[in-house]
Order: sequence, then C-alpha cells, then structure tokens
Amino acid sequence: MIEIAALMLCKLGGKAGSADDIKAVLEAAGQEANDDAITKLTGDMDGKEIDELLAAGMEKMKDVPMGGGGGGGGGGGGGGAAAEEKEEEKEEEEEEADLGGGMDMFGGGDGGDY
Repeated sequence: MIEIAALMLCKLGGKAGSADDIKAVLEAAGQEANDDAITKLTGDMDGKEIDELLAAGMEKMKDVPMGGGGGGGGGGGGGGAAAEEKEEEKEEEEEEADLGGGMDMFGGGDGGDY
C-alpha cells in the first residue's frame, strides 16, 4: 500500500514512477523499500496510465452505497440536566475545599518536610 502512495507522489511530481523513483520517495520518507512489492507494482502498472485507472475506479465507486440519509433530528431536549449537574459539581468542590484545616496531601497535619 505504501508503494502505491509513493507511486502517486511520483506521478504528482511529474516523475515516471519507475522502481528507482518509488524507492527514492520511500527512503526520503524514512521507510524501508520493499523491492519485491515495488517490482510487482511497476510490473502491474506497465503500459497503464494512472489517470485512466483512477477514472475507471471512480466509475465503479458510483454504484457503491455510501450511507447517508436517515438519522438526524431528536437532539433537542435534555439541556436542563447538564446545567443541574454543573451546579452540583460546583457545590461539591466548595465542600471539599472546606474540609481540611491543617491536613496536607499525605494526611499529616504538621506541614513539615519529608
């Protein structure tokens, strides 16, 4: 898959997309080039134009259902509960702040160093 991406980058950059071009793109990206995969890809692409392959693929994709429709609506109510929860949280924080007169984080009351 990464070899195909490298081929596409070569084509976008105006290169031929040869095995050496693909390998150079992969190495520039810090990836290890798989010579077998590059050889197979260049063999499969021999005599084919990438633009024609993409157009044929897009033609096939138009018949694939892509979801959409349905769902929607139903998100209106329930706003009051969030406000109430926020109010309760605020009250709890105030109570916690009032708890410890001389207590520190570790339970000691003298405040000395350890």
